[in-house]
Amino acid sequence: MQTFPGLLTRSIRLHNALFSRTVQFQARSPFFPLKRSKRIIPILAGVSGLGIGVTLSKQTIHCDSVPFPPEDEITHEDFAPPPSSSVSLYQLTFGTVTGICAGVFVKKGVKAAAWFLGGIFILLQYLGSLSLIRVDWPKIAARFEDLVYIRDTNGHKRPPTIASVWHWLVGFLTADFQPRASFMAGLALGLRIG
Repeated sequence: MQTFPGLLTRSIRLHNALFSRTVQFQARSPFFPLKRSKRIIPILAGVSGLGIGVTLSKQTIHCDSVPFPPEDEITHEDFAPPPSSSVSLYQLTFGTVTGICAGVFVKKGVKAAAWFLGGIFILLQYLGSLSLIRVDWPKIAARFEDLVYIRDTNGHKRPPTIASVWHWLVGFLTADFQPRASFMAGLALGLRIG
């Protein structure tokens, strides 16, 4: 019987031969290859192979066949009735439908707002290039920051992240709404198809 390091080294070499990787081991330790990036894969493969081998060698698996009646003799009484669901179909349907509708509305609304604001920006840039108007972009940027940015406890402004906007939107849409799980599934589907 081989020792654990011997089995581990052997299974690592087998893994490397199967995946055509050549890994040289340090002379001091049979566990770690020279290159750090290739260190974890052979070790995990060796440990998992060793674990499977030890597990399968101690247990005997028996497969007993159960005689199945011919198709002519099968009736519905031979099968157990399906389990009753603990989910209300009304709540599932209502939450999913409202989630889909909200997702489509949010996606279309964001597209419409982007189209509208982009059109205003292009119009202002065009009128500014003709010297008909002068746009104070730093003042507009400061107003945008006052409206959208978040102040922390020290008074510093932080721009919102996608995660914070998503958490705000989900918290706003699911406030006092019971079928939240089906709503979230519907919202994801609505954002996808919207």
